[in-house]
Amino acid sequence: MDFIYYGTAFDAKVRFSAAITKNIVEEARRRHSLSPLACAVLGRALTGALLVSPWLAERETFTIDILGDGPVKRVVAQSSSFKVRGYVGNPSISLPLKKSGKFDVGKAVGKGTLRVIRDLGLRNPYVSQVPIKSGEIAEDLAYYFNVSEQIPTAMALGVLVGTEGVRMAGGFAIQILERDLDESIIERLEKNVKKIGAVTKYLSTHSPLDILEEILGNDLVEYERRIVKFECNCTREKAYNALMVLSSGEIEDMLEEKKGEVVCKWCGKRYLFLEDELKRALNEKNHLGHLSSRGGSSGNEE
Repeated sequence: MDFIYYGTAFDAKVRFSAAITKNIVEEARRRHSLSPLACAVLGRALTGALLVSPWLAERETFTIDILGDGPVKRVVAQSSSFKVRGYVGNPSISLPLKKSGKFDVGKAVGKGTLRVIRDLGLRNPYVSQVPIKSGEIAEDLAYYFNVSEQIPTAMALGVLVGTEGVRMAGGFAIQILERDLDESIIERLEKNVKKIGAVTKYLSTHSPLDILEEILGNDLVEYERRIVKFECNCTREKAYNALMVLSSGEIEDMLEEKKGEVVCKWCGKRYLFLEDELKRALNEKNHLGHLSSRGGSSGNEE
């Protein structure tokens, strides 16, 4: 199981979260058949979105949508209620390693924009956009919070992938909510954050709670722990509705094969529709088209 620890400190002037996401990222790797580099990219985005999860309203979703000119093309991660899901545009991407032997996530993402969509289920979600700073994702998310939400943020994200799968993944986020926080406290927090170093290396021998204790010390008084997981809200009904978006000709092509398949872009789950369901979809499609045509003619006569 994966866990997230979160809470506030210094009279709620600072909030924090830290998580281990090894199983979540491995689930994403398996579902999307990700290459090691694509897994490192998406894993960071999933972890980053998840770190924000404790700070969301009850039904709010937080979506990171990264569109760069790098070969990974697009990176999307969405969290809500301690659950996360996501996908990349190019799941089979491969690039030479950096001289340090690490994946070149920044080059995979490239330059472009990072959009954040905060949706409370109301008519208009809050959408904000910032330029990609480095493509390393943690720095880009921290930049978003600093610029768009005016919340000074420190964030670290890491994914360690081996030939057999995900070895470690996780991260942490520290946010200063009140700018009147004593400068000496800020300096101490910054110094302690640097002590963590590579987050995956740290998590290989420590827990997320150890990270928070290292950064906050004796000021880590109250915190909560929750189980987190990769989970998608796709359903067969939603897949059928996606089928109805296709043209009549496309559904007829499926009928010739006596089957059709809808794949959820978020989680990779496949929904198989057989001949009877495809016929029903085609009949509904043609019926709706007929009603639309009649409505248009009536409007012209008026």
